[in-house]
Amino acid sequence: MHREETIEEFEKQFNELRNKGVKFYEVAVQDLYGHIRGRILKPEKPEDVLKGYRVDAYSIGFLPIEDSDAMLVPDPTTLKVYRTRMGLTAFLMGDLYKDGKPLDISPRTLLREFSRSKNYKVLMGAELEFYLTKNHRPIDDGSYMYLSPYSNNSDFLAEVIIRAEEAGVAISATHHEVGPSQYEILPKARTPLELADEVVFLKKLLWETAYEKGLEATFMPKPFKGLPGNGLHIHVSVHNGERNIAIEEGEITETGKRVVGGLLSYSSTFALLTNPTVNSYKRLAPGFEAPVYISWGRGNRTTMIRLPVGLKGLSGTIEYRLPDPAGNIYLKILSVLYSTVKGLEENLTPPPESNENVFEKNGLPRVPQSLGEAINIAQKSPSLPRDLKKLTEKMVELKTKEWDTYSRIAGNQNPQEITDWEIKEYFFL
Repeated sequence: MHREETIEEFEKQFNELRNKGVKFYEVAVQDLYGHIRGRILKPEKPEDVLKGYRVDAYSIGFLPIEDSDAMLVPDPTTLKVYRTRMGLTAFLMGDLYKDGKPLDISPRTLLREFSRSKNYKVLMGAELEFYLTKNHRPIDDGSYMYLSPYSNNSDFLAEVIIRAEEAGVAISATHHEVGPSQYEILPKARTPLELADEVVFLKKLLWETAYEKGLEATFMPKPFKGLPGNGLHIHVSVHNGERNIAIEEGEITETGKRVVGGLLSYSSTFALLTNPTVNSYKRLAPGFEAPVYISWGRGNRTTMIRLPVGLKGLSGTIEYRLPDPAGNIYLKILSVLYSTVKGLEENLTPPPESNENVFEKNGLPRVPQSLGEAINIAQKSPSLPRDLKKLTEKMVELKTKEWDTYSRIAGNQNPQEITDWEIKEYFFL
C-alpha cells in the first residue's frame, strides 16, 4: 500500500475511533537501550497524529548533543487500539527522521529497508519469556506448563491475550515456564518488521496490565540467581509463496541448513545486539536450558539452535535460542534476518548436528561469556554493510560505557551474582 493510501485509510480509522471514544494516541519509539519512549497525544484531527513531532535524539541515544533535533513520525500501518487506564487508547510505532530523511542508525528503519532489499520471504515467530512479580519477587511456585492451583495467574494471562487480540495481535499460546512465576507468550509468525512491532506492543501491554493488578512484569534476562533466565527465542522459516522451503515433509532442507549455517556463523558477531546487557550473559550458563555452545540439533535444548520436533518429524521452524528480551527488538530481529540472508546468499554449511548433551561435550566454540567479550568481538567483526556497521559502532560506544560502569561497581564480586545495579538498570527494560 502506498503512503497516500495508508494516510487515507488512517483518516477513516481516526474518525471511526473517535466515534468509539478513543481520545488518546501513544506514538512510540525504542531507544538503542530498548526503553520504549514516546508521546501521548490528544489529537483533534488525523494530521495532528501523522505530522510527527520534534524529539531530542541525544537523550534517546541516537545523535550528538550539538545536533540532536530529529522528528518522530508515526507509521499509520502500526495502529493498534487497546484498553488502558486512560480508556481505549491508540498506539503507533514511529520512525526517526533527520533533515527530512530516515535516520541512518534507526534500527526500525534499517530492518524495514533491509527486508525490502531482499527477495527472500522470511517469517519469524517468538517465544517472549517474562517473570510476573510483586515487589520484585515471584508470586507463585509453579513450574513448566503448570496450571492452577500451582499457577494462579491465569486471569492475568487471559486478560493479556484478550487485549492483544482486540488490538489485532494474534497469540498462538501462553503457558507457565520453568521458573516460579515465569511465563511465556507466543505471538504468531509474521514478517520480521511486523513481529518486532508486535513484541514492543506486547511488552508495553504486559507492563500496563501487570501495573493495573499491582504486579510487575520483567523481561530482564537473569533477574534471579539460581532460577532460569528469560529468553526471546526466534523461530525462523523461509518461504516460496506459501511453501516452507526450510523444513519440508518433516525434514530440514538444504535451504534450511544454510539458514542454520548463517545463524551459527554470525552468532558471536551479533551477540552485542541480540544479548546487549551485562545481565544477558548471566543467563547463558549451563543447567538452565540456555545456550552456552555454538551448536545445533533437533529437539535438543542444550544447543543454541534447535529444530523443534512435532508429530511427523520436524515441526516447521528453526529456533534460534540465543537472544533475550531485554534491549532493542529491532536490533535483534535485524541481526537474525541478516544472518539468515547471509547463510542463504553465501551457502553457509553448518557443522554436523549435535544429538548429545552439549553441556557435557568438549571442543565446541562458546558463545561470548560477558558483555565485555561481546563488545570486543563486535569491534573486530567482519565487513558489514555501511549502515549496519555504523549502528554496531554506536552500540559499541554505548555499551562500552555500560560495561565500564558495571565493572567499577561489581569489582571482584562473583560474576554470577545479580547486583543491585543490574536490577535498577534492567528490571523494566
